[in-house]
Amino acid sequence: MRLGALKSLLMVGVAALAGAGGVLVAQTAMKPGHERVPPYREPSPYMNQEQIQAALNQLDPKLVSSRTGGAIDFAKGKAQGVVRRRMRGPQYAITHTRTLEYIIVTKGTATLVTGGTLIPPTIDSDPYPNSNPNAIIRSEIGVKDGLARKIGPGDVIVNLPGTPHWLSDIDGTIEYFEISVPNVDPAAGIERAELLPAGAPR
Repeated sequence: MRLGALKSLLMVGVAALAGAGGVLVAQTAMKPGHERVPPYREPSPYMNQEQIQAALNQLDPKLVSSRTGGAIDFAKGKAQGVVRRRMRGPQYAITHTRTLEYIIVTKGTATLVTGGTLIPPTIDSDPYPNSNPNAIIRSEIGVKDGLARKIGPGDVIVNLPGTPHWLSDIDGTIEYFEISVPNVDPAAGIERAELLPAGAPR
């Protein structure tokens, strides 16, 4: 076969693949049980940077500058996760008694203190022990004997169940993606948070 004819044949093959969506399928015999695949699903939840910033910019500035900061839901009803924006000022120190929390910083810098213990008193709505196994216990004062780290864009923090964490200082503004997984037992050898029986007096 001449070189020109071979090139034409290859071009026809490439065009056929493009017409089929560019998907290559190996023409080999399938083993039993490999002919089926999971059912069709919608594309993965997605928010681009512009959508995230537009939603954050719609938050009440008073909420953003409060001790809790402001947050928008990521893929509400489909996936766990929020994007938070916080401003410099007093922040709650928090312990999630049985929640595993992932934080991915996307913008800004701050000092994050983790570990140690909350400094009492905890706020009135968050007594400890608590009847809710996934309770959030908050202190307005801070954390004792924790480790302070400077965090910024690209940093990833994993707050294990029961681990106090506190943004002790924010350099203006910080934004981060947060994923919380409830009902997680602590690692072996770590004491579980005390649980108050439902209906017990406080």
